[in-house]
Amino acid sequence: MRRTQQTQGSISIEAVLIIPALLLFLALLLAIGRTAVVRADLHAAVVTGTRFAAMETSSSRGEAAAIQAIEDHLAREGVRCITVNLTVNTSALDLPPGQAGAVSATATCVVSLADLMAPGLPGSIRISTSFTTSIDPYINR
Repeated sequence: MRRTQQTQGSISIEAVLIIPALLLFLALLLAIGRTAVVRADLHAAVVTGTRFAAMETSSSRGEAAAIQAIEDHLAREGVRCITVNLTVNTSALDLPPGQAGAVSATATCVVSLADLMAPGLPGSIRISTSFTTSIDPYINR
């Protein structure tokens, strides 16, 4: 089969048009994947932290336990945040025994997307999650 002059070079023109679109699509998939993984790990860390805090006997010990558990979980999972803000409410741990209460924690992580170098993507994205767990009203506090 013989090629005509009109079809020669059309594959390179198509590649020039399609490859950038495919690279942008790949960068978008990487950004979505990164944020989904960080969101899941951040939520798991906050859940772990609030449960550790709920087992403590005072608000100061509960807050320290929660922060330590959250930081350890994020480090163990390799979550890289530009900044991490942790807020833990353990005031219910200072209530007298027999009163119900809850411990809550909120974590905010700013994740960098700048290394994906895709036009239209923000340089970073802010991910926030929170969790509340009840405390045992009859624990020795």
